[in-house]
Amino acid sequence: MDTITSDSIQRILGNNTIRVSFTATTIRVYQAYNAAIASSAVEHQSFSNAPGFKSTRMTWIKPSFCWMAYRSGFGFKDANQERVLAIDLDRRAFDRIVGGAVLSKDGSGACGGSDVVVQWDPERDVELKKVEDIRAIQIGLRGETAKEYADGVFIACITDVTHIFHAVHELVLSGHIQEAQALLPTESVYHISSYLIE
Repeated sequence: MDTITSDSIQRILGNNTIRVSFTATTIRVYQAYNAAIASSAVEHQSFSNAPGFKSTRMTWIKPSFCWMAYRSGFGFKDANQERVLAIDLDRRAFDRIVGGAVLSKDGSGACGGSDVVVQWDPERDVELKKVEDIRAIQIGLRGETAKEYADGVFIACITDVTHIFHAVHELVLSGHIQEAQALLPTESVYHISSYLIE
């Protein structure tokens, strides 16, 4: 991975900020899978033995709960997204991954040679409406980085959180928006660690 500098991080962020649930040591991202992959991932705490999971393909991780809800239809969109997983990643690994990424629409042509691709999409609220002034980061992993991810090299924990997505969905459908919002995780502005920057 190329040397990470303040300029390279600024190029990835632009005018955006990363909003995510994090602790002193971990960052939480989300993915939705079919039942077989999800069950295996939770049991083995990695994707390496999950039937049907292909680390040779780009896999997208999403730090935003609401964007994951939008993408998966709260886990009801289709059978391939019926189980939503929360994946807690090592913070240092996350920082290095994002810090060394390229933008999906980067005109430099570097995208094809990178293991990590970042794109920014309009954030969603609990009703899945666009939040026009906030953009959510989506992080695509491939190549050696995707393999390390699948093998659990920088995964601290994988948790099935489908029930939370279903509970939020039910509250939204019944018009209890404040109650639905109360179930959302706290996602704060996150800064790539200064130790990465020369």
